[in-house]
Order: sequence, then C-alpha cells, then structure tokens
Amino acid sequence: MKTTFLPRLVVVALATLAAMGAASLSATALATSPLPTTAETAPAATDPDAAAVATAFLEARAAAVTTADPQAALSHWAAPDGGVVAAEALVARGTARRARQLHHAVQDVACAVEILGVQVDDDETAATVTAHAIVTTTWRAPSGELDTEASGIDHTLRLERTGAGWRVSSDTYTDVMRPSYLEAAGASKAAVRRAGRSLERSAPTLRLPPVTRSAAAASTRRYQDIIKYDRPGAQAFADKWALSANPTYVRFSADCANFASQCARAGDMPLSSGGWDNGWWYDKRGTSSPGDDRYSLSWINVTKMISFWNGRRTDWAKSAGVLSRGDFIYYDWTGDGFWDHVAVVAGTNSAGQKVIDAHSTNYYRVFWKLGSSSTRYRYAKVRPQWVI
Repeated sequence: MKTTFLPRLVVVALATLAAMGAASLSATALATSPLPTTAETAPAATDPDAAAVATAFLEARAAAVTTADPQAALSHWAAPDGGVVAAEALVARGTARRARQLHHAVQDVACAVEILGVQVDDDETAATVTAHAIVTTTWRAPSGELDTEASGIDHTLRLERTGAGWRVSSDTYTDVMRPSYLEAAGASKAAVRRAGRSLERSAPTLRLPPVTRSAAAASTRRYQDIIKYDRPGAQAFADKWALSANPTYVRFSADCANFASQCARAGDMPLSSGGWDNGWWYDKRGTSSPGDDRYSLSWINVTKMISFWNGRRTDWAKSAGVLSRGDFIYYDWTGDGFWDHVAVVAGTNSAGQKVIDAHSTNYYRVFWKLGSSSTRYRYAKVRPQWVI
C-alpha cells in the first residue's frame, strides 16, 4: 500500500483515472481545463506559507485513510487545540473501515490540491484558505482486479499563526459521505444525525424569478416519434463531468439535480416545455454561455424532479440491483420524508457493486449506498423509450 501526492493540477488526478482504465475513458475525455491558479484568483493579502500548510494538511488528510494513526498524520499541520485533528481522524478511520466492509483493499491514494484563494486577516494572526482537493483512490477487489474511485471537495480552512508557523484550526466542507464515515467509525448516533442534518441544510430549495415560457418549446415535435434512452451516452457524460462542471451549463452549490438532469439529457431524455414550475426543460437561449440560461424548477430541484419524472420518464424500482447505467437513486439523508439528493448510476465496479456519479459533493464511481443507517433510498429506472 502506498500514498502518492500529485502536483496541484486537476488534470493529473483525472489522468490517473484514465490510466487505471476506469470506465474505459480516455485521458482526453476526462481531462478538463485546470482550475484557476492562486495567482489568478487570490486576494491581494496572501501568504504562500499559509497556502503550503493548507495543501500539506489536505494531502495528510487523504493519506490518513491508509495509516494506523490518522491523528499523527494530521497533527503536524494542525493547531493543537483546534479540534480539527480529532474530527478528521475519525472521518479517516471511518473511511478505511467502510472500504474494508465493501471488500475494497486500498492500494493507493492520490491527492491533487488546487489553492483557490488565500486571505490573511488584518492583524496577520489568522488566515482563510479556500482550496479544491481531488482524492483518487485505487483499490483491489476480491477477484484481484484493480478499480478506481474519486471525490472532488471544496474546502475552506482557517489557519492560525503559531510559534511553529501557520497551523490549520478548522476545515469546513460538504461531503455527502460524512455521515456514512462517522457511522462506520463508531461515532454517536447524535453525531451521525447532525452530519445528516447538515447535508439537508446545504441543499436548500433553489428559487429563481419565474419565467413564462421556454425555448424548449421549439423541441416539441408536431408528429409522433419514438425516442430511445441512450444509456451509454448518459453514463459517459456522468463519468466525464463527475469531478468538474460542464461550462456550458449553470452550476449551483447544491448541484446534484442539475447534474442528474444534464446526464439524462445527454442520454436523449426528451424535454417537456412549460413555465418555471412545470415541465422539465433547459433553455440555452441560442448561446453556449450559461450566463442567460433559463430552466424549469424540476431541472434543478430533487423533489420537483421526482414529481415530473416519475410516471413520465422513470418508474420506481424495488432495489439498486436492478438499476443500469443512466438510472437514478434518490436519498433522504435522515429519513424525515424529504428527498435531499440524487445520483446517477454509472455501472458496476470490480467487486460487482453498483456505483454512482454525483455532484454537490463531486463523486466519481463510488459505491451507491451513501448516507447512514437512517438514510432512505428510492430507485428510479429510466424508461427505455418514449413516444412523443
């Protein structure tokens, strides 16, 4: 088992996926433009040492999954009394245990960190660093085959200046896997539930000024036609954009439904015109730029998506086992009856388990069962064709 730390370019992590042959995608298909460099995006008041410590902490966080003592792996880069070491060590232990439960023997962990901004406080005793970390994990299945999965997470780190230099005091991020990791690590039910509630708060209902019509109406056919669902097309799109954002579409912080809609559309799921609160449509208004795009609420909201798709575009299935690439899984994080998240089925991994791609937290080909023991799931099988 080894841990590799990659240069700070997203394309390296994506090339790792391609090199492992995941989903038989090429490096060209997965490699997207690198995220902006620090020089392009950072405010004037910056400190390269703070950026270096933040990078080292995130690299150590990834490596902690493979170590017997995660706290030791993190403590060198963290403030002694900040609590971040204990919190992240618990997550690391849960991550490792969950992998063992799934019979994934971790072989390699690669971490690519991109610093997006560094802002030092006026008194120069603290700093805020924003970063994007892509962690690519290679594991071996019981069959002996190697497989790869990855995550892309935005972090906001607070650093304190100490006698030893900058040290991380807190790390704020959204990871839909966190409740699962905490539960696997043996955290209290209250802690797991708090993590689930936090996910629910991070995915508010998205509302924009209503529009009366959509240019999607232009796609309405005046004759009867049969449109077949292109499962390979939906899955290829999901794999290609799992760890980044397609620049031709709008992007939200709570992006899961938007991403799922894009994947469905890549599979030729037909649009349905209407106003803001009816139909399922996306209007690019004749341009490739997303700046003036319009879309229905069902395109970007999980509950509205379910309401429109089920019975028109999809049908409920009894289990994840019957789903195929291009199908969808919905998540109710705490079992409170409100559907919070949606993911796209990307196929089956080397251990014979269904895997998904998703946004909000960007995930590439991870085991489908996110959340905790309180999480509820619904399984949506996309219809093979539609007559329109």
